[in-house]
Amino acid sequence: MLKARARLALLPGIVCVLSLAIPTQAVEPPQPEGQGTVVAVDVARARVTLDHGPIYGVMPGMRMEFTVEPAEALGALAPSDLVRFTLRSRGPDWVIAWIAKAAVPTVAGPARFPAPDFSLPALSGQPLRLSSQKGRAVLLNFWATWCLPCRTEMPAIERLYQRHKAVGLEVIAINLDVLSATGVEEFVKEVLVTFPILLDPGWLTVQAYRVLGLPTTYLIDRAGNVVVRELGARDWDDQASHAAVTKLLE
Repeated sequence: MLKARARLALLPGIVCVLSLAIPTQAVEPPQPEGQGTVVAVDVARARVTLDHGPIYGVMPGMRMEFTVEPAEALGALAPSDLVRFTLRSRGPDWVIAWIAKAAVPTVAGPARFPAPDFSLPALSGQPLRLSSQKGRAVLLNFWATWCLPCRTEMPAIERLYQRHKAVGLEVIAINLDVLSATGVEEFVKEVLVTFPILLDPGWLTVQAYRVLGLPTTYLIDRAGNVVVRELGARDWDDQASHAAVTKLLE
């Protein structure tokens, strides 16, 4: 209820103050949503540490510890889990109002649809269009520097690329960092990645490819069709991964 005060002059030298009650409708602000990877869970303190992505209008991607209310939600979580969550303000702090595991299959899932075309700037500065790779098999990886599983699997993707690039495999990694490419450059130098790193800070390709979590990887055949969708990190050095890529290159 909002009160307005009006001053009414009844007689010279006499002033009356009138309070007017104006009804107002409370509007609940939307709760900011985020996604990240669990680093640590402290049930006793009702706290969880996350490597989370950018939460628009609230904070950039970072590693941060949050209070969780209700604390019971922490019982189902463990380090390395990919989660979604919403935030609620409590004074100057943010607390997690809802948190749950994101649905991530443990093995590659079959898929078949034409790979949406795109053109994005590479870390090197030159733009790259997916359709320019037609005739080659493509491993398309969506990742971010704040995503620990993304960072963990990247060296294995590089080894996979080195093993199969001579017979027609191309690897393209789309980075989704929002604030700066500096961290991307540092990481690429650290792990000695040689395949193209494309920058998509506006997440323009995320909706087109129905990316639900990071990392997400697609295998695209020589005709330009997505044939495998992998949600979550995997060991790209294992026999199944090399067999899938070999099949793709036939």
